Amino acid sequence: MNSDSNTADKESDPHPEQEPEHEPEQESTLKRIISSMLNFKKPGTKEDLDHEIQELLEEGEEHGLISPLEEKMINSILEFRTTYASEIMTPAAEVVSFDEASPMSELIDIVIESGFTRIPVYRENPDRVIGSIHAKDLLKVCARPQTEPFNLEDYLRPVYFISEKKPIVDLLREFQKNKIHMAMVTDEFGTVRGLITMEDILEEIVGEIDDEYDDDEEEIEVIDDSTIQVHAWVDVEVIEEYFDTKFPEGPFESIGGLVIHALGRLAAPGDVVVINDFRFVVKSADSRQLKMVRVSRIDEDEKNQ
Repeated sequence: MNSDSNTADKESDPHPEQEPEHEPEQESTLKRIISSMLNFKKPGTKEDLDHEIQELLEEGEEHGLISPLEEKMINSILEFRTTYASEIMTPAAEVVSFDEASPMSELIDIVIESGFTRIPVYRENPDRVIGSIHAKDLLKVCARPQTEPFNLEDYLRPVYFISEKKPIVDLLREFQKNKIHMAMVTDEFGTVRGLITMEDILEEIVGEIDDEYDDDEEEIEVIDDSTIQVHAWVDVEVIEEYFDTKFPEGPFESIGGLVIHALGRLAAPGDVVVINDFRFVVKSADSRQLKMVRVSRIDEDEKNQ
């Protein structure tokens, strides 16, 4: 509608002072694509929009108006629209949280060790999240005279709960509208399944593009007949299939989640856990995350020792 009125204005002016400046064709094509994607929320237009964007992509590619990186960015955003919170959240077993009954010194240790600025706070069990605390609020507490008692409730911030089935494109809008940076993800019964942050959502766009340019890394590095080394993000099922075994189920999907769940805390280099007949050794980890795990099948001689 706006484009029609603009055209009419131009035609009604018989003596334009100068020809309008034309923006570069490449920039114009990108703007049309981005504009279309920003308007996809209008009801009843999704299929038409997808078709329109694909046509614009083909046009841009045919005429060399869109770089490979820009095309990957656009395709990532298209995939982003069909991704749900459960697909990118941090599983519950890997969430760093704090029991409200614990002393403040423990909370400070958690913030320092984890490196996170926002920590969920729970009552009695991790499913009963009652709020979150921000690291900068702890700084205020530390700056007070030590004679003043610490009341955690004075610093609790409201926590945002969302369904694991929520599309992350909708969640991104909610985060932006309400100035939220973190949400707890729940299933249909209200059980906490994980945590999702603004950073997680944005990495779905940027991260996927980076992955396209990264060197391909093998999921499994074979050390010997009974030992492998894997990235912590590798799915448990991949390891089960490799060793033809089955590990206990739990609120996790990755090997890192399995190890952290077994440890009952954040992992550190050198940590060892034995699950079924397998030894898991943490080879690489930092204050934020578990990175690399070595998995070994325990042989019969070692079992009998």
